Amino acid sequence: MSQDSQPHPERVKFIYNAQFPAATAVVLNYLLNNPHFTGRQGRQQGMDAMMAFYRPLAEEFHGELSVSEIQEMARHCVERLVKQIADLCDRYHIANPVMSHGSTSAALGSTARLESILEELVIAVRGGGAIASSTTVPTPMNIEHGVVMDGDELGDLGDILKD
Repeated sequence: MSQDSQPHPERVKFIYNAQFPAATAVVLNYLLNNPHFTGRQGRQQGMDAMMAFYRPLAEEFHGELSVSEIQEMARHCVERLVKQIADLCDRYHIANPVMSHGSTSAALGSTARLESILEELVIAVRGGGAIASSTTVPTPMNIEHGVVMDGDELGDLGDILKD
């Protein structure tokens, strides 16, 4: 079968150039040059964020999955997006619009939150990278003086264990 008769190309190439001071350039620079992860990990994080929103829509457009498969995928994506919203709200000390509508507990229950945390741990271990905290900026540690803990070390996992 020739490539002209195929409905979908074998490969999709995505190249994007952005110039400062555009916000897109700032974000891409952060993802590619962040000292807390490699450029490859940054590209993956950018793709993960984009996939969390667009994947169900793209799969529906692609037309190869059932409605129930797309709904399950959309549920998982919503959980990821709710977690990303919560992380931003916690980091920048702003009101969480999802929580204020009372739907967070329904949309992201303890089991789903634990699954999300474990998924991030697996990705970090497989990738050999560190998990970036959503509320703290990593600082150098002096082992001779010990580690100062403020009670938030477990993040979401601590909240689940309290529940």
